[in-house]
Amino acid sequence: MKIMNEYTYHKIKKNKRYTISILVAITIASALLCSLSIFLYSIWDTKVTSTIEKTGYWHGELWNSISGDKLKYITENPDVEATMVKGSWVTAELSNTKRPYLLMRDADKNFWSDMNLKNNLTDGSLPKKAGEIVVSKLFFTDNPTYKIGDKLTLPIGNRMLDNKVISTQDYKKPGETFKTTGTKTYTIVGELDVSGISAYPGYIAMGYLDVLNIQPSDELTVYMRFVNPRKIYNTLPEIAEYVGLTKNEYGQYGVMYNSQLLNLYGISDKSSTNTQLVIILAIAVTLFLLIMGAFVLIIYNAFSLSSNSRIKELSILKSLGATPRQIKYSVLYEGFLLWIAQLPIGLIIGYTFSYLVFSRVNGILSISEDYKNINVSLSWVVIAFSVISSLITVLVSAYIPARKVAKVPAIFGIRQNSQVIKVKKMKRNLIIKRIFGIEGELAASQFSANKKSLRTAVLSLSMCFILISGYINIISIYNFADSKNNKVINHDITLNLNIMDEPSDKMLNEILSLPEAQDSVVRRQVCTSTYVTSDQESDIFAESGGFDGVNSNKYNVLKEDGKYRITVNLVGLGDESFKKYCTEIGTDFEKYYKEGTATGVLLNSTYHTPANSKVIQQIHLLNINQGSKMLLYEKVEDDMNTNNKFDVQIGDVTDISPSDLGTARYSLAFIVPMKNYQQIVSDFSPDRKLESNRVSIDLLVGDKASPNVKEKLTQICSAYLGSEDFNIWSLVEERNHKELVQKAVAISVSAVALMIGIIGIFNAFSIVSNNIRLHRKEFAMLRSVGLTPKGLNKMLILEGLFFALKPIIISIPVVFIICWYMLRLTSITWIEFLAVFPGKAISIYSMLIFVAILLSYWFSSKSVKQNNIIEAMKDEIV
Repeated sequence: MKIMNEYTYHKIKKNKRYTISILVAITIASALLCSLSIFLYSIWDTKVTSTIEKTGYWHGELWNSISGDKLKYITENPDVEATMVKGSWVTAELSNTKRPYLLMRDADKNFWSDMNLKNNLTDGSLPKKAGEIVVSKLFFTDNPTYKIGDKLTLPIGNRMLDNKVISTQDYKKPGETFKTTGTKTYTIVGELDVSGISAYPGYIAMGYLDVLNIQPSDELTVYMRFVNPRKIYNTLPEIAEYVGLTKNEYGQYGVMYNSQLLNLYGISDKSSTNTQLVIILAIAVTLFLLIMGAFVLIIYNAFSLSSNSRIKELSILKSLGATPRQIKYSVLYEGFLLWIAQLPIGLIIGYTFSYLVFSRVNGILSISEDYKNINVSLSWVVIAFSVISSLITVLVSAYIPARKVAKVPAIFGIRQNSQVIKVKKMKRNLIIKRIFGIEGELAASQFSANKKSLRTAVLSLSMCFILISGYINIISIYNFADSKNNKVINHDITLNLNIMDEPSDKMLNEILSLPEAQDSVVRRQVCTSTYVTSDQESDIFAESGGFDGVNSNKYNVLKEDGKYRITVNLVGLGDESFKKYCTEIGTDFEKYYKEGTATGVLLNSTYHTPANSKVIQQIHLLNINQGSKMLLYEKVEDDMNTNNKFDVQIGDVTDISPSDLGTARYSLAFIVPMKNYQQIVSDFSPDRKLESNRVSIDLLVGDKASPNVKEKLTQICSAYLGSEDFNIWSLVEERNHKELVQKAVAISVSAVALMIGIIGIFNAFSIVSNNIRLHRKEFAMLRSVGLTPKGLNKMLILEGLFFALKPIIISIPVVFIICWYMLRLTSITWIEFLAVFPGKAISIYSMLIFVAILLSYWFSSKSVKQNNIIEAMKDEIV
């Protein structure tokens, strides 16, 4: 075996042309496999990191509280790696503050280090000992006399209503009182940016829990991190049973799983399948198999040429006693040595390629709000997987020709150079000959003879072209359809205030008096429902199928007892906004402020796509007149436990909206002054109070001023509210985000296409070079019978053109089908599409394919043109 190793090593050094060819192929394969591994791992690692930052580093939680004396059964459980504990709720009464209570819990050291709440600290420090607390930002905003470092001695006790204790974390109740049970001193050490919605009667606060001071009667919430999280769906219910929790009516314990994090680890409940994870894994496995399979074909061709070039020598060795196994081993050993030689370079190239792609994507998306950069992550698992997958690719590639060479009898292998090669009858290409002359016919014949060896290159370049041109066409069609279907936007910034109380007048004045605001609308809205019959359908709606033709699974239209329940958005406008709206629709606003039945404007308009049409139309939904009455219901979903209903009167019917109300298709909007709105929603159930009291402020500021106005709005609201109490939508940001996402996707698609394109282009260089070198005797014969250097150039250029055209010709029908399918989904005609057809971009990619192929022929043919005719005809191919 040592002799075979020395022989193999000697041939690698001697046959530099084949060695370099195989090395380049293996290097590209290793680089692309490494790059794909890094892509997938980096995205996964970033997702895990952001999920832990968002939700905390825990696997399971006992949602129902346990008593303090049961905690030891969890901490001493060998399956539990760590616990994060929150103590009992405590209500402390404040004096001379906007809200009467501090609503707080203590948490242990592990909670502050491993859970996500620490990320909300905006000032000061986290509590490190008992008595230290961090309070919500809203506490300091509402009560500027307090500051970090203050000591508070507060009465603690229970919220009471009708001599019954109210839970600390319940919404505020009219008529509730406070019953003192003791006092406690706290030191404020930090500020938390946590939700402080006005539905709660107090400010959120968190303190430090010393686990040694936990009392047996304390009610604890426990989060757990498991040694083996894959057993969590069996272990956590067992722990819940062991600590004394009881099952609910569905036979389940009050436990919660950090499913976002567990799913990323590939862990899910046996009763449910993580479809998204399965799809991602399937795509990843498919990509790896495609790349490995493609490179097996490429490297196999290179190894075949190398092994065929020394088949005579191997046959001589076989005649001297070498076994077929040793012959096979020689070829495999060659592959292994070359794989070892390129491995560090392949890994470095793969890492560099990944870094460049991620840097580009991060650079594009980093200006988006809340975007988390994807950092290039490496681990031993990634390196090992890359190394193993590239080794398998190389060994499989070498094994196929190794097995063939090992089966060749020694006598035939020794005589191979004297064998007569039978050539099939050449197919005449008369049309090509008539157009391009004899050179064209020779080029077509040569390309036809090599089509099997060029199959991988053609397929790879076809896939590359389909990916690029298909994506460009899809984006062009999508953007054009989006521009056709865009609704007229009256306002380009919307500020949503998720509060229960009336917003501060001072804050509203600061917002509405912004100099950039050209128009503004202050509104509140909540979903209600009403029942209509088919007789009330408008004529145009009835002709196109009416409510019977509406997909109830897609839209909130429910048929009950011959009637249809549809959504009605109840909208309350501020006085100034409502008066301006009445002027816009040409009606008198005073009639809407009269006592009695609430009167409002019915927005009787919806978007509808008629049958056998793809054009979205705005139509009247109902045939309803001014002065009619309508019965509205609070209940809009079957699971809502309410029977509240109320009569309203329609003062006017219009199709003009005061703003973008976000109404769904086949629904109405009923617009009333804010006073009437508040009167109606005052009878709503407590669960819907927060929804109905949210305030939205729509502003028209223009594209140029939009970023500056959003910054000002954030500063104004931050001075009065917590960050979770408001959010800002911007039309400009939405457009920019859409463009950025498209650019990022384009880079990702281009990267994948580049991977596949490299396979095709390198294969083209390799095959063309080897074919021309193997047929240099034939070229010499053609030159000897009168083929001029100019004719030879023409022949090679035409062969290159035939080669370059083939992947494009193959791709055109596929791209055509993609465009046809996309156009079927939209209202765009072929004539309209041709106006936005991205011909320039596709032409550039086509030219790149032509240039790559022609360059491969140009480089490969230089030696043939320079060869002496007589010497080329005499020499055997080495």
